[in-house]
Amino acid sequence: MIAHHVLFWLKDDITEAEYNEFKTGLEDLEKMTPTKFFHIGTPAAIERDVVDGTYSFSLFVAFEDMTSFEIYQKHPQHIEFINGPNRHAKKVLIYDAD
Repeated sequence: MIAHHVLFWLKDDITEAEYNEFKTGLEDLEKMTPTKFFHIGTPAAIERDVVDGTYSFSLFVAFEDMTSFEIYQKHPQHIEFINGPNRHAKKVLIYDAD
């Protein structure tokens, strides 16, 4: 299994329309390829010293294998998200684990 966790920090001056475009773009990624698990979230209301809740959105996707992960990475819709709605992010941090 490949776990793909992406944290997004949106730009400070983002409009409501841009926020919605970004969120919809994330949601549309679920339709691209079969996954074991797909979750979009925002920071939970949990305050602990070891928790970073400064991000705007979290995307967590679990793939069955590296082949599925590569299909996702190269999929035109994924590339479209990177070059489209993702422009509203000021920072992106990715953690991939197998």
